[in-house]
Amino acid sequence: MYTISGFLYRNRMSKSKKAVSAPPKERSEALTDHLLDVAGKFFLEKGFEGASVSQIARHAHASKETFYSRFPNKEELFRAVIRRRTDIMAAELGTVLVPHALPAKALTSFGEFMLDLVLSEETIALRRTLSMQWRQFPELTRIFYELGPTRTIGSLAKYLEEQVSHGRLRKLNSQIAARQFMDLLASEMVMRASLGIFPKPTKSEKRRKVKNTVEFFLRGYGV
Repeated sequence: MYTISGFLYRNRMSKSKKAVSAPPKERSEALTDHLLDVAGKFFLEKGFEGASVSQIARHAHASKETFYSRFPNKEELFRAVIRRRTDIMAAELGTVLVPHALPAKALTSFGEFMLDLVLSEETIALRRTLSMQWRQFPELTRIFYELGPTRTIGSLAKYLEEQVSHGRLRKLNSQIAARQFMDLLASEMVMRASLGIFPKPTKSEKRRKVKNTVEFFLRGYGV
């Protein structure tokens, strides 16, 4: 299992090595990825309002025209940043929540991945940015919620439905059960991490949290 940051880094390095000799379409996609990497960094460090397209373009060694040809405004740029991050996350979840994987194993892998993700510095920074600016830019919070948490709950709910159909779980409301699992798994740790006054949980603490969550969940829904 690896973190979303590691996946992004390896993905970016792989694309950069191919960019020089790649066809025009692939070069354009590599440039877009680069622009989104830089934009994402600025959004996390300066917040949505503090990150200007001019600054982002300068640090990306691109013109504002290049940005605006791909993203009509800063809101669309932010949406693209979130969409790209959640697309990568969804791809990883697709390798974990596969129908043939037994619930105990799949939910453990899912839990470990999600705790690494929601407790990462970049995710905590993004949550803080959104919480500070939600009154002024409520649309950004909605974008994040729909592309992030809602999408994740949907993936988990679909897996749970498949396990019910295979007779591995009791009949359940998949959306409610998925939200229950996420609340059991991450709500306390996310709150503590967001406050920033508690020590960062160790790997063993996260593993124990995942183990306890899976066991408790399967006591209720397991066959």
